[in-house]
Amino acid sequence: MKKLAVIFSGVIFLLSLTGASLAQEKVGPGKSTEAVKKAEPAKPEVPAKAESAKPQKAEKKVAAKPAQYRMGGVITAIDAKAKKITIKQQRVKKERTVSLTMTKEISKKLSDLKVGDTVNIWVSGNMITVLQKL
Repeated sequence: MKKLAVIFSGVIFLLSLTGASLAQEKVGPGKSTEAVKKAEPAKPEVPAKAESAKPQKAEKKVAAKPAQYRMGGVITAIDAKAKKITIKQQRVKKERTVSLTMTKEISKKLSDLKVGDTVNIWVSGNMITVLQKL
């Protein structure tokens, strides 16, 4: 059994050496490695005065939109005045409670909801964008 393991290791070692030699680029007789390399395209020259004459544009940094994700759970608390809803999520090994703010459109649907309802919601940041009662 040890003999088989040694032979197998030797074969793997030899294959690794041949793979490295095959990866090298072959150059024919009379050709140098410089001739084989691809030439980079020439870049057009731009006068230095033309660049300095142009005013620098101020780049506006756009804040990345928060990712929108779906979550579901059971409503444990509803605060209509603050437009907040608390949802309890249960997973296999983890349980968590999340308190989220609703948009104006979602807060209009608040009269249909009650504590204990199961809901699916789509959240962007800490704001509920879509609410679906199950």
